[in-house]
Amino acid sequence: MKHMTNLLLFALFAYAGLCVLVFLLQERLLFFPRSPDPQATVRLQPWQRSVATQDATLSGWLIPAREPGGAPLVFYFGGNAEDISATASDVSARADANFIFMNYRGYGESEGKPSQAALLADAVSIYDDMVVSAPHNGKRVVFGRSLGSGVGIHLASRRKIDAAVLVTPFDSVRNVARRHFPWLPVSLLLRHPFDSLSLAPKLKIPALFLLAERDIVVPPAHSHTLAGKWGGSARVVMIKGAGHNTIGWEREFWEPIRELLTSI
Repeated sequence: MKHMTNLLLFALFAYAGLCVLVFLLQERLLFFPRSPDPQATVRLQPWQRSVATQDATLSGWLIPAREPGGAPLVFYFGGNAEDISATASDVSARADANFIFMNYRGYGESEGKPSQAALLADAVSIYDDMVVSAPHNGKRVVFGRSLGSGVGIHLASRRKIDAAVLVTPFDSVRNVARRHFPWLPVSLLLRHPFDSLSLAPKLKIPALFLLAERDIVVPPAHSHTLAGKWGGSARVVMIKGAGHNTIGWEREFWEPIRELLTSI
């Protein structure tokens, strides 16, 4: 009996220790800051822009459309491990719009440390700065990929946005974490829940949902849940054979995005 009690105590202490470890290291599990591609930054240098927030300066690019004044303004928010310099250097050939690519805090040459509160506040600061200085036709779009879908949805709930492009979006980081770690008390441990689901019914704007059939990071069920609660029209496109990190390489990826941008 004493031996069993000792084993039980050891298991409880080990589990508690694991929970503490996850709580302390969750930023390292959620955010993976990337340095910019040197070759991409050279190509993007003519379009370099910065945004000063209250406590950090963010660095990125404004890539104009072929006719800047006749195209929408697109705020791009990338994935948690995405080098947006690589995305930005390629996007102008894919869709005609005024694209804003601003690195998250701690990513690229942006100052600061990433967190949910910081990324959401920064998105509003980027909008307020760029919407008055960047050329556009009066229409504004959020384009969020994975983690960036949570940032973009938050921005759409705080500022005038006319449409949303959401690539492999989640209903909430909390729900995704519960799926991957059902044996952890996720609700008690998570400091960065990115709860898009609670905001979705309030957003009466059209949204394009691009899902990857073989997504094991954010399984499509989470995207379907979000789309089902969306307050405006929701077009869901499942890209066959795509994975979470490869969806942007697929031939079918950009066509529905171009259709949405043209429609507004």
